[in-house]
Amino acid sequence: MTPMERGSLYLSALAMAVTGLGFGWFKYFHQRLGEFGTEPYASQGLLRHAHILIGPVLVFTLGLVIRGHVQPTLKSGTRKRRGSGLLVVAILAPMVLSGYGVQVCVDPLWRNALAWLHGLSSLAFLLGFSIHRV
Repeated sequence: MTPMERGSLYLSALAMAVTGLGFGWFKYFHQRLGEFGTEPYASQGLLRHAHILIGPVLVFTLGLVIRGHVQPTLKSGTRKRRGSGLLVVAILAPMVLSGYGVQVCVDPLWRNALAWLHGLSSLAFLLGFSIHRV
């Protein structure tokens, strides 16, 4: 993996983590009471938009990492940190697909299920990525 790929991965993953966790915090744990009930903070929308815009950058960077790091490591037979790396790779599909599904799904039941799947798989990705990095 080149330094540019590594830096792009770390920056895009950090930006996605910050915007995703921030959006989740405001949406689920930090509502304000307005004149007609609960209202979202203005920063909630900004965090959501930033999260959606940065998403394709992370997906593209993950594709580069799979090509330049994951495939060569699997072919070489290296065992060091392989378990955490395989966890991260296994979590990618549910995380990415549920993230896109939340944006396009109109049925509230499916949208809620995809939101939970996206949140849990994203937290698992962050945990696995952090463990793999350390």
